[in-house]
Amino acid sequence: MNFLYLTVALSILLISSISASPLLADSTNTKIQISQIDEPFCYMKTPDGKTVDLGKLCEKPPASGTSQTCITGSNMAAKVSITQANYDGKIFSGKVFNQGCKIIKNVKVNYEVLDESGSLIDNGFIDAQPATIAPGESAAFRGAVVAGAKVQATHTDAQE
Repeated sequence: MNFLYLTVALSILLISSISASPLLADSTNTKIQISQIDEPFCYMKTPDGKTVDLGKLCEKPPASGTSQTCITGSNMAAKVSITQANYDGKIFSGKVFNQGCKIIKNVKVNYEVLDESGSLIDNGFIDAQPATIAPGESAAFRGAVVAGAKVQATHTDAQE
């Protein structure tokens, strides 16, 4: 029971000493200081006084074992993959992904329209938007096509 009285007495003493001179309000206290800085960790000040957050540039790069590699060479079909291709009876849409090491532009998704027996009815291309795609980025394509039983992407054309 004596131990309980001692604990209560020490607690009251500690609380009264903190309330007499609070640590957080005392600006001369070197143990605890509150920082009111409202700037990002990685930033740049522009000449007109604005702060630009550069957080994405300051992030750690992925470990060497997990980094994505780009595809080199001149084979554009190997560098640009077509994903999420969909045909709803009128519109053919999807995405293209730049797996190359350089910026590509003017990406065209070539397609063919087939009838019920698999015979070719029509073919053409749809431009991907945006027109310029950085390495590791994607763009969408969407366009009206001739009605058929099936529409499929055949390949892409682009410029580096």
